[in-house]
Amino acid sequence: MAIRNEMHRRLILAALLAGSSSALLIAQTPASPPAAPPGIATRILMQDSLGDTPEPKMVLSILNVAAGVTAPAHSHKGVVFAYILQGDIENQVEPDPPMVYHPGDFFHERPMQIHRLLRNLSQTEPAKILIFQNTGTNAASALIQEPLANIANQEVTVMALVAAPGAAPTGAHQHPGPVFAYVLKGEIESQVDPEPAKIYRAGDAFYEPPMHAHRLFRNLSKTEPAELLIFQVGEEGQARAIGVQE
Repeated sequence: MAIRNEMHRRLILAALLAGSSSALLIAQTPASPPAAPPGIATRILMQDSLGDTPEPKMVLSILNVAAGVTAPAHSHKGVVFAYILQGDIENQVEPDPPMVYHPGDFFHERPMQIHRLLRNLSQTEPAKILIFQNTGTNAASALIQEPLANIANQEVTVMALVAAPGAAPTGAHQHPGPVFAYVLKGEIESQVDPEPAKIYRAGDAFYEPPMHAHRLFRNLSKTEPAELLIFQVGEEGQARAIGVQE
């Protein structure tokens, strides 16, 4: 389902919590965003229920589309979220008309919708798409694959996160559901129990298991913001993060 117009509508309606953390770093429900640490801003790009999809496994992957290539018509058993990293893509998911997507744009497929068209409009340069779905594909290079304990009443929230230069919010938090993060820009130092702190750069992905304390999140640059794309699975209508009781 093409959602560019719908995404723009949601971006207008969704609060851009400038100087705050919202969903990634502090407990939040859709109706009542709380105060949050300075330096982090998120906005919801997309949200959709997992429904009755048959495979309880989430996969974050990169899809490379060669210059001029058109993919054959197909459908997926599970929900698919796609983010254009590089190139211009002409895409059609029935019943919507074809649309052209550029870097930074999203499109979305519901289970078993016919994906009629996927074409790289460049005849000289490859295109690259970040895919988050609950079924795998042979055409993509998997970054992270994690099973889900349960998909009943679960939804996926896709968020853009911007960390201001030097931002390092204090206070540990944890998420009731799994979180998948992809670094679009900058360098981030992150630590999730029981693992040691690690540095992630543009093109890296990391995973937070449910209810594991996220103790450190820091933008290592003192002059440039960092940007991440966050895919989070959680129960519909519930808080996406909660504080850690020490």
